[in-house]
Amino acid sequence: MKACVYRAPGARLEIAEVPDPIAGPGELVVRVKACGICGSDLHAAGRNFRMPPGTILGHEFAGVVETLGAGVEGLEPGDPVVVMSYVGCGQCEDCRTGEAQRCRKVKLVGFGEVPGAYAELMKTRPASVFRMPPGMSFREAATVEPLVVALHGLHRAAFQAGESCVVMGAGPIGIATMLWARFAGARAIVVSELSEHRRRLALKMGADAAVDPRMHNPAGRVEALTGTGPQVIFECIGAPGAMAEAIAYAQRSSRVVIIGVCTEDDGFAPITAMSKELDMRFSLGMERAEVEMAIATLATGRVATAPMITHTMGIDDLPKAFASLALPTNQSKVMVEF
Repeated sequence: MKACVYRAPGARLEIAEVPDPIAGPGELVVRVKACGICGSDLHAAGRNFRMPPGTILGHEFAGVVETLGAGVEGLEPGDPVVVMSYVGCGQCEDCRTGEAQRCRKVKLVGFGEVPGAYAELMKTRPASVFRMPPGMSFREAATVEPLVVALHGLHRAAFQAGESCVVMGAGPIGIATMLWARFAGARAIVVSELSEHRRRLALKMGADAAVDPRMHNPAGRVEALTGTGPQVIFECIGAPGAMAEAIAYAQRSSRVVIIGVCTEDDGFAPITAMSKELDMRFSLGMERAEVEMAIATLATGRVATAPMITHTMGIDDLPKAFASLALPTNQSKVMVEF
């Protein structure tokens, strides 16, 4: 099969022919139809992650069931499916009950342990696979994984209707976080983003305001809208310095939720957070019920991710795209389609 393979640090990828995956007992192979490029992929292909050469990246994807291994029930070849970014052992109680994300031996897709979906075929287990509702496109289905990551972040924040928030970053995770905050009944949502294009996108998709943090304090904009500061700060950037910035925006007793994945050391002054008695929470992963909620909400149109898909491409263009995405860009969610 054709795949986009990581060769060396610095986002060096190349297109190669690699062996087709074969479904063993309790496994299945999915033919990939659409896969999103995630910021975590860009970080991992950089110079600080130490990802093994030969890795096939890609973990936000949807496709159709290609082949089933022995013992796999409830799925048939040709079934359209959304696939999550984890693979459990398949033997423990959590895996047997469909909660593979809780498996003590869980492995992440696309970061070296399990080959990902920048390829025509990908091997996984049934507990990581969810049926697509009728009428849902593969492009739309490939946004479920980032949508679930954002939903989990909202749950980690214990976000309540009537609260206000700052969302730092208007990339796909920031936009998805904003969508869920709006869905949950936020009083005011202010997005902090350097890119003018992404600020416009945030406003188009439901933000009450979108500011350049070099020019305006987003927490001050929340106060201008509501009379008080934000109850929650969502850090969706994942770059050094972002946590300290989030702490600076928080008012006393705010919750700061870290969703952005930073692969570098990121020191901050604890006394600043302590002086405000902040509640800092880190969010990673998802629950099965959150995946099901995201799929259902997307299918009914109560949350719409289509506007954030700004570019599509074929797999042959992926190495060049990684190089360009490592620089400031006006792109939001970039989708690889097969």
